[in-house]
Amino acid sequence: MSESIATTKAQRHEGRTRVRLHCAFVTLWFISFAWQKTSDAAEPQRLTTDGKVKRDPVLLKPDGSELLFAQLDKPNQLRLMKLDLRDRSIVPLHPNETRSEFEPAVSLDGRYLTYVQNRGNLSLALVIQDLMENKQSEVPPGGGFSGMHSPAISPDNETVLFSYPESNRQQLLAVTMQGTNRKSIADSNGINNWPSFSPDGKQVVFSSTRDGDYDLYVMNADGTNVRNLVTSPRQDIRPRWSPDGRHIAFTSNRDGNYELYLINIDGSGLVRLTNHPEQDDYACWNPDSHSLIYVSERDGHFDLFHLPVPQPKL
Repeated sequence: MSESIATTKAQRHEGRTRVRLHCAFVTLWFISFAWQKTSDAAEPQRLTTDGKVKRDPVLLKPDGSELLFAQLDKPNQLRLMKLDLRDRSIVPLHPNETRSEFEPAVSLDGRYLTYVQNRGNLSLALVIQDLMENKQSEVPPGGGFSGMHSPAISPDNETVLFSYPESNRQQLLAVTMQGTNRKSIADSNGINNWPSFSPDGKQVVFSSTRDGDYDLYVMNADGTNVRNLVTSPRQDIRPRWSPDGRHIAFTSNRDGNYELYLINIDGSGLVRLTNHPEQDDYACWNPDSHSLIYVSERDGHFDLFHLPVPQPKL
């Protein structure tokens, strides 16, 4: 009888030991997984060192060799600058321009360039350039303090989307590459801004305050089938669709500071890409969809950085 009791106690002890070992294994696996997820985020590489205020980076060449961005070159002028990523040389795109130019967008094939140009007193025009045929069109400013913002060129080089304030709201409008046939694509209460086409041109991701704060939405390219993609109690802004069509990068202050985040195109798989006490913003995809160029504030200075992007599971 006593031998049976001893055997039972030994079995219970062995069972408890196995449970403890299993729990310890699970805990170590979880810690290892969490560490791996954090360590996947490589250190960013600094591309510029002058510290001037920068914004709106976009690739100028389809091969990713040249970058275009806006820089505060004078106290009252934003200038478009061209960065050669091979030798890091920087030159103005329009050396003799005295007006502010910013928010550039380039077609996937590098043929078309569009950007916002200040015509004075916060009156903003949209300039559309055919770089191949050296032709230029524009969408002139509206009346009063108004103008276009955040242009995006469709992959088929047929349409330019942009944000436009009108009647106490800000909608997304579309024009041809000649600046004609203006039509509304996304109209609602609040602000609709920062459109970005999917690589196949069938969908557009954008940010909107239609439900209160800035959240991410997706719609068909003709403005139909609008649906919410990401919601947070703070601002989710400046989304950019990856060239491979799988992911969307965006800026958010959901954790109390402006950082870059990554999601799948269905809104799942949220990953925080940057973690810095100052602002990280203006994500721009490289052609391989495996890295981003962005603007980061460091000690009050602003420079361009390159960051490899971990690929979340679909």
